[in-house]
Amino acid sequence: MCSALALAVPLGLTALRVGPSPEWRDDVALVESLGFVPMGGEGAPSALLSELATLLPVGGRVLRAGLVGALGAGLVGAVVYAYARRLLGANAATPRLAPPLALAAALTATLSPSFQAEGTHAGGMALAAGLALAVLLAVERADGTARSAFALGALFGLTAAESRVTACALLVALAARAVVSTEAPTRRTLAAALAGAATVWSFFVVPLFVRPYSVRASLSLGVDLTTRLGSLAGSPVPRSGALAAWAVDMGPIALGLGLAGLAWGLFRTRLRADTTPLALLVAASSIVPVGGASPLAADPLAPLELMSLAALAAAAVVGVQTAALSLKRARVPLAQPASVLLVVFHLTLVFGAAEGSSNVVNETTGLGADVWTDEAESELPPRALLLVRSPTLAFRLWESRIVRGDRPDLVIVPLALLGRGKVATALVKEEPALVPLVRDVAINGRAGEYALATLADARPLYVELDPEWDKRLLDHLRPTPLWLGFTPHTLGRSDRTSALAAEDGRRAFRRVLGVAKGVPLGDRATLAVLGAQAKEQAVVLAALGDRDSARRVLGDLGRIEPRSDFAAKLTERLAGRGPVDARALLE
Repeated sequence: MCSALALAVPLGLTALRVGPSPEWRDDVALVESLGFVPMGGEGAPSALLSELATLLPVGGRVLRAGLVGALGAGLVGAVVYAYARRLLGANAATPRLAPPLALAAALTATLSPSFQAEGTHAGGMALAAGLALAVLLAVERADGTARSAFALGALFGLTAAESRVTACALLVALAARAVVSTEAPTRRTLAAALAGAATVWSFFVVPLFVRPYSVRASLSLGVDLTTRLGSLAGSPVPRSGALAAWAVDMGPIALGLGLAGLAWGLFRTRLRADTTPLALLVAASSIVPVGGASPLAADPLAPLELMSLAALAAAAVVGVQTAALSLKRARVPLAQPASVLLVVFHLTLVFGAAEGSSNVVNETTGLGADVWTDEAESELPPRALLLVRSPTLAFRLWESRIVRGDRPDLVIVPLALLGRGKVATALVKEEPALVPLVRDVAINGRAGEYALATLADARPLYVELDPEWDKRLLDHLRPTPLWLGFTPHTLGRSDRTSALAAEDGRRAFRRVLGVAKGVPLGDRATLAVLGAQAKEQAVVLAALGDRDSARRVLGDLGRIEPRSDFAAKLTERLAGRGPVDARALLE
């Protein structure tokens, strides 16, 4: 029964918490699952499962894609239960205590706020962690035959196809286990494992090579953007690592039990081979997170943190078992009740984890992305063309068009991809006026005034600010609360002031800001996008000498980011005399 609960509870509860509306970081996974990013890189198994989930008669595409994370949570729960049972059985013979403790390990890991924050979103972060933990469990149960080695390698190849970072961490953990283990793999088993990994991995890589011959090869718009997350809208969020996350989610006592369980497992000979990979994963998660994650895109290091949380959960129950048996055997007053209370305390952490994660899920409703998309697209005139530099806006608009069928008249031009494959050819067929722009990008690396003005004559043009633009190009910009328009002729100060103060645009901005501020901790992703757009507008206005309008935009930025270093820096420069260097402000 405990084994069934370890699988069913995380799977069912996570599936119930998956929202029907996407968040910003769901966009990449949704676009990948629909073929706009060719299969063959990371996320191939989760993309395949997302396509299979469309066959389910429940909800929309966003909800079905989110079920992949729920499946990963169920897989992690089942694997952590089996791994914890193995550790508890090797540590001491407690047949009545081991099943509920192993169940507590599975549920505290999968129902914790950090895990649920990843498992309730589209993408394969939880699935990658589950596959890697399944490899560690399979190594413990392998019988040394070539058949089992081939199956183990195939599971590793599946993990590598989902996440290269996870596969690298898993490879190091397996190597560490082989060093401390007394059973060394033979050449035959290693060859069989390599064959299994190559077979499964090549199955997911082959489509990447045959796609150029497909009639829909021009839809490979997402290639390269998935690795270009640098932009004003990047909004890095510091990562805390598995130890800090576990201390926040479960408390310092649970963290102490987890570290004690790891130390005891490394000290005891019969537990060392099973505990070494877990300790290595926890150490790697504490060392690796340096650069920070982003609320606008899935964190590639998230599977490593999820595996580390699972490792701490499994080690914690070993610590609880060891401490409870030690108290029971100690000849001190109230030793027996103290051991019972310790076990009960750890079991109650399951309910604390479930309650804490419910708050995390409720705070990320996904409405911010939908409301921003509705207001931003309604502000665009028919047949508008957008030149985007950041992947954030590109994937958001592509996802809105694909999943919801919004604004098929818009043309989205990702500037980073104009020189790749058939992207430029497909876009020129859709809009011939793009020819001068494509030529400028190919020769100079950026758009020129003539190319942009020609394009603005053919379609209403909206752009993301390029820090390399000079004043001639800035004179064409027409800032509105949510966009930067580009007109074929230069504008005066009064034109920009009236566009920025238009009541429709102000109303749309207030609505998006109200939704983003409506959740208890704020919708960080939507606020990051709004803040990036406000910074671009402020820089343009300040560089053109329109200080009053720039101060008005800084007032909006203050409502978005109350303590903005950018706003303080620009305010200081506006107080002085002379022109404002836009490039220096955006660095």
